[in-house]
Amino acid sequence: MAKKRKKGKEKEEEEYEFIPPEFDEKEFIKKELRDSKAVIITVIYAILLGAVAGAISILSPSLVGLALVVVIAGIFTLKLLYELLNIDTSGFQKRNWAGNIATFFFTFLAIWILLLNTPFADFTKPVVNDVIVWVEDGGSLGGLVYTFTKDNNTYWWKQVNESSPAIIRTESNQTINITARVADNGKLRTVEIALGTPSNFTAMDKSSLANRFEHSIGVDELTPTFFVSAKDAKGHSTVFQPQKDLPIG
Repeated sequence: MAKKRKKGKEKEEEEYEFIPPEFDEKEFIKKELRDSKAVIITVIYAILLGAVAGAISILSPSLVGLALVVVIAGIFTLKLLYELLNIDTSGFQKRNWAGNIATFFFTFLAIWILLLNTPFADFTKPVVNDVIVWVEDGGSLGGLVYTFTKDNNTYWWKQVNESSPAIIRTESNQTINITARVADNGKLRTVEIALGTPSNFTAMDKSSLANRFEHSIGVDELTPTFFVSAKDAKGHSTVFQPQKDLPIG
């Protein structure tokens, strides 16, 4: 009897046939068109609100918090926007909402960040660094570079090479050339230098090297300290002064 049951069970398994559910092509196309339309509207909405947030931030950096409110408001009004544009969201699943919210947020963020950078905006000051004081004495050329030393955790004037003097001697046959790298993420308006005190600034010349400016003086004009002032087209300015006096002997 047991063997007969086994044969009957095998027969039932052999007769089983999988019948796939009927594919509703019309409903599938309708769903894909709805999802695509929702994504396109989401991107356009994010671009518009990203531009609004960018305009607010450019108007006043102190209003950045208000720009954050814009993105939050945009996320919470997505459903209302879909309803106003006759997009049926009754069939939306969690993954649909999560995908559209992520698309909105990252598109908004990309537009906002784009508008916070040049050529649309400039919020940063010029940077003055890599300062070198070159000493030309006849046919020899040496110099001192302003650099940070880890040994004493401070800035110091370091010899450019072994042949460079450790101290600048006040000899009449020497020519001093003060150079600095000045950079800005926008456009520089002025780069000037003042010797001794931060007054009576004189324009520095643009050298042949990128972002580098220079100013030549006689050794008798050299002072232990100097100031480099840089201003960009947006009015942001930086005044650089070495923390350590030049070693002059």
